[in-house]
Amino acid sequence: MNKTELRALMRTRREDLTFGEKMQASRRLCGRLTRHPFFIKATRVGIYYPNDGEVDVTPVAMPRTVQKYYLPVLPPRGKHRLWFGAYEPGQRLIRDRFGILEPAGFSRVRAEELDLILVPLVAFDRSGGRLGMGGGFYDASLGFLRQRGRVSRTCVIGVAYQFQQIESIPEDHWDVPLHGVVTDEEFIPAGRK
Repeated sequence: MNKTELRALMRTRREDLTFGEKMQASRRLCGRLTRHPFFIKATRVGIYYPNDGEVDVTPVAMPRTVQKYYLPVLPPRGKHRLWFGAYEPGQRLIRDRFGILEPAGFSRVRAEELDLILVPLVAFDRSGGRLGMGGGFYDASLGFLRQRGRVSRTCVIGVAYQFQQIESIPEDHWDVPLHGVVTDEEFIPAGRK
């Protein structure tokens, strides 16, 4: 199955979940996430606003925590690097050109300025391979992690439902592997291919 077919299959499976199933998965996943050391140690956390049936991670952005949260902000047409805008629950959000919510007025940071980035997945494998929506925005934004000899504190964790795991993701040279995946059933540290 090629990436286009795999995307269509997994997106349909996500959309077929009931509201209750999505809420239950979100609660389990967020509970697992907030207890993990990589989350506890992070002070600047990139999250995302759920779209297209993605697991909702916004419940982790609680005002009582020490973390600061950031949502991806779509770049102008023709550019692919995401910025991340400061986010607090309840603040005004606007829709980008794909209909995804992002901060309206924001102070922006680059991906490499964040300690932890939670990336929504369409599919994943246990080696750190990921399949996103196909726009290349996260790969372009995380390109600094592919640079030889560069040490980065940024940890990239994929977020998915357990059923989105497959045997192996076809890899392209621009793909940025994950440090791990958190699902509604487990945390999977990534082995490298």
